[in-house]
Amino acid sequence: MSCAVVSTEAKASIPADQNPLTATGENGDKLAEVEWVESEKKKKKKKKKKPKSKRGLNKPTGFEEYYVDAPITPEEYEKEKELYDVSRPIVHRIEDAILRYQKSRRLLNERHAVFMKYLAYGGVNTAQKMFQGVEDRDMEDMDAEDILVARGQSTIDHDHSRLEIDFNAVVKGFLTSVFPFFFNPESEAEVKLATDTIRNFLSYLLYHDVCPERKQNIDDARGSCDVAAKEIWKNAQFTAQGPGHFNIAASTLFGGFFYDNYVEDNQWENKKGESVFMTIEVASKVVKVALAGAASYMQVKRYDELAYVERLEAVCLEDIHGFEVTRVHPPSARVREFYKEHAPDLYPVGKIYGKAYRDPGKPKYDLGPEERLEWEQHSAPEEEFEFFVEEHLLEHCYPGMKVITTVWELNCGFHFFDEVFSSYCSIYTVLANDLMMGWKKPRDLTGEDADDSSDEGVGDEES
Repeated sequence: MSCAVVSTEAKASIPADQNPLTATGENGDKLAEVEWVESEKKKKKKKKKKPKSKRGLNKPTGFEEYYVDAPITPEEYEKEKELYDVSRPIVHRIEDAILRYQKSRRLLNERHAVFMKYLAYGGVNTAQKMFQGVEDRDMEDMDAEDILVARGQSTIDHDHSRLEIDFNAVVKGFLTSVFPFFFNPESEAEVKLATDTIRNFLSYLLYHDVCPERKQNIDDARGSCDVAAKEIWKNAQFTAQGPGHFNIAASTLFGGFFYDNYVEDNQWENKKGESVFMTIEVASKVVKVALAGAASYMQVKRYDELAYVERLEAVCLEDIHGFEVTRVHPPSARVREFYKEHAPDLYPVGKIYGKAYRDPGKPKYDLGPEERLEWEQHSAPEEEFEFFVEEHLLEHCYPGMKVITTVWELNCGFHFFDEVFSSYCSIYTVLANDLMMGWKKPRDLTGEDADDSSDEGVGDEES
């Protein structure tokens, strides 16, 4: 037997964990020395990512500008004719349509959140099905219809079949009183994403003839989506940029939010915003130039007379939440020329006219019986407000716009408004639906239902 002999110096150079192994016989005789050789580690094979086409990333979402649903086959037509037959309860038809719509569209995160919130607002239960998941082996014995229902997350409680169904009212209520304040859109693209998603769903209902008896109502709802798409972003811009330099100046001089927060010789600079802090001199100039350029002769005369005797006073109008815009008058060419010549550092002002507005979503004022009846029947005399507003703000105003703010009346014959809290669309609608989101049916804790916790919330949502 041949042996591999290792010298003493060689042994010293070998690390301790790599010393040669020595084989010994029965009598302890050294038979051979074998050097330790580390085995090479096998490199893990990297898994190749599937291309986007196979992962479905390039698949159309169904919300592209020129996307249309593919024509249905005769078999699909016959199946949908039976599925959406008017003899079936409309609640069941809508529920089936929602499941098929979600299957035919790629609802990405932002769009999915808006759509599920819209469904929940409309009375659809969008809560996750606890302990009702379906495994792959369970679906082997299911047909396509059973799989669609098992995977679905949207259901309509049968108790809702007695409720009134109004697609247009739900769309107006959601887009005007829920979406702007729950999602707080920061760009026009975010507004368009929400309105396009809901309009796409309504178009799906029309295309597949889900509710032929509600066709006109669904079409009106699509029109409400178009209106909201234009007005929601205008409202956001007006609220952020308002109330304008003239109204800030009037509030600083005569009373209101800016009058109460005025500090003489204010040296503070807001580096994160564009807030305007006017001195008394600047505010006086803004008001006088606007009156000289855009006010009527009687208003200017009355202002000068009261200012001369220091009798100018402003009164806050009570029992209203703001005003509703009735007319918008941009600055005329004469007013532009006046500002260009006498005050090139100021924005030309136009006018908006409005009437008193009370928000139906807020608690009602404590009015007398006769006064409340007059207000509800719109028989009470309505005073028209006249406001001076800069041109860049007038671009965001439109008839029917509701502005929640404090309105002040100056004793010389014109009005001004204070800090803008919020703005609503012309189709602003308040429903009780948002109060039912997350509502759960009460259980009798003293009876047989004490341990029954299977009741699901109405319109619960996880997104």
